[in-house]
Amino acid sequence: MGGRCISRDIAGKNAVPLRSSIVRKTAGILGRTIWLATCLTALVYAYKGYQGSSDWKLEEGLAFEMMALSFPASFLVVAALVLVGAGLGLFGLALPASSRPEMTATWFLLVVAGYFQWFVVVPRLLRRWRGKNQKEKS
Repeated sequence: MGGRCISRDIAGKNAVPLRSSIVRKTAGILGRTIWLATCLTALVYAYKGYQGSSDWKLEEGLAFEMMALSFPASFLVVAALVLVGAGLGLFGLALPASSRPEMTATWFLLVVAGYFQWFVVVPRLLRRWRGKNQKEKS
C-alpha cells in the first residue's frame, strides 16, 4: 500500500484515502479558528481603544478591518445597513447611535456574513467545481 492509510469498505474495495480526509478536515478547522480569532482580536482591540460614547475613528477602523476579512460579502451587509437606515429615515427613525453595542452588532453581522461566505458557500462551490472537473475527465 506504500504507506497510505486507506479505508476499506465491507467488500474489501478501496474507499477514500483517510489521510487526505483528515488533513482536509484539520485544515478546515484551523482556517476557521484563525479567521474567527482574527475577527475577535479586531473587536477586542476596538474595545480596548474605545474612547467614549462616539468614537467614530475607531469604529470605522473596525468596520474596515471586518469588511476586509469578510470581503466581498461585507458589501452586502453594508448595502443592507444603508437600505435599512434609509427605510427607517422614511419613518423619522434612525439606526442606533454610535456606541459599543452598535459597534458590536455591526461586527457580529460582518462576522456572520464572512463566516457564511468563506466556510459554507465557498467550500460548496469548490466541491461543485471539483465534481464537474472530475466528470469531464472521466
